[in-house]
Amino acid sequence: MADLGDAGHDRPGLRLRRRDRHLFRVLSREEGGAPRPDRGAPLRVGSTIRGDVWRAHRVSRLIAGGVLAALLAFALGPVRGHAQGASGPIATDPDLKVAFIGDSGNGAAFRRVLELIKSERAHIVVHQGDFDYAENARRFFRTIDSVLGPDFPYFASVGNHDKDSWRENCRDRNGCYAKLLKARMARIGVTPDDPDLDDQMYSVTYGGLKLVFVGEAGAGTGDNVYARYLQDQLATDNHIWKICNWHKNQRAMQVGNKDDEMGWRVYETCKDLGAIIATAHEHSYHRTRTLTSTKEQIVDASCSDPDTICIAKGSPGKSFVFVSGLGGHSIRDQERCLPATFPYGCKGEWAKIYTTSQGARFGALFIVFNINGDPTKAQAYFKNVNGQIVDRFDITVDANASKPRSTGPRASP
Repeated sequence: MADLGDAGHDRPGLRLRRRDRHLFRVLSREEGGAPRPDRGAPLRVGSTIRGDVWRAHRVSRLIAGGVLAALLAFALGPVRGHAQGASGPIATDPDLKVAFIGDSGNGAAFRRVLELIKSERAHIVVHQGDFDYAENARRFFRTIDSVLGPDFPYFASVGNHDKDSWRENCRDRNGCYAKLLKARMARIGVTPDDPDLDDQMYSVTYGGLKLVFVGEAGAGTGDNVYARYLQDQLATDNHIWKICNWHKNQRAMQVGNKDDEMGWRVYETCKDLGAIIATAHEHSYHRTRTLTSTKEQIVDASCSDPDTICIAKGSPGKSFVFVSGLGGHSIRDQERCLPATFPYGCKGEWAKIYTTSQGARFGALFIVFNINGDPTKAQAYFKNVNGQIVDRFDITVDANASKPRSTGPRASP
């Protein structure tokens, strides 16, 4: 496995832009079509763009970008691990280790989590929102740089505590998260599918891993906008391993006191297209068994072992959901699906719950992809900052999960 300090150079992960994104993702005023310039205004994703001038401007950007992407693809050719236009399944780099965290804050506990990630020799961090709770993007990324280095691959979805300082031109004197995040991607040779991150939706590949991110604008946007974007990104994607990333939850997909804030279509779309579903928002760690329905919390009878996860495309498909919100800010208790010991309550959907009710400490979920020479196998474990492994499980993806779908010995932790 590559040394942590060299990861940014060993795994360039360039992803040329896809220009099939629908126009209604552009941020707009309810009363018109222009982008919202004021930092303090709430984020909205409009379903239509009114105003011929703005529509023409957006379309011209897409056309120009498509031409540029084609020229870049011709000039650069395929990139190791995720070549564009490959006809067969695209594997991740062997033993690719990814750390998943969320709800971190920017204090001593967050630094300890980052030091844990460094000591585990992870190659990537995926942060599921609620960064520092202070809207100080520069200070937040300085902390990351001081522990992991300025070129460490760090990807993120926006949380509800980040939204006012997310946009590239947020006018925050302490920096804008999207701008600094995109600059970091540029330093390691990663290009998102679209250069505009202001709508809170983007996708990248790194080391052969497909990562798709959507925002926190609410259940209506989740059902009507985010789900369609996820469908567009995943339906014809050939990567063996795909991960859907967002911050918020549906109430039944967490064990705290969160309400329905994402809509079920995002969950069901990702599950049916063979993607892992990564979230945070609730300040604890918990994961489901293999589910054939997230909305109804139906456990797959053919893969019900809590320590074995099966992923496959289908109608329905199968996957699992996890909440990894122990990044350093605070820790909450278990309020749903009691009792606090396995097999827990509700419908038996939970494989592991780790909250204050179970004595939780801050930590991260690590998933190692493409283990033991098998690109369809992964091994995962949650480790806290005290060095304790509190959860460990295996994941297998059906080889068919990497095939386009028509829109009609164990890794050592």
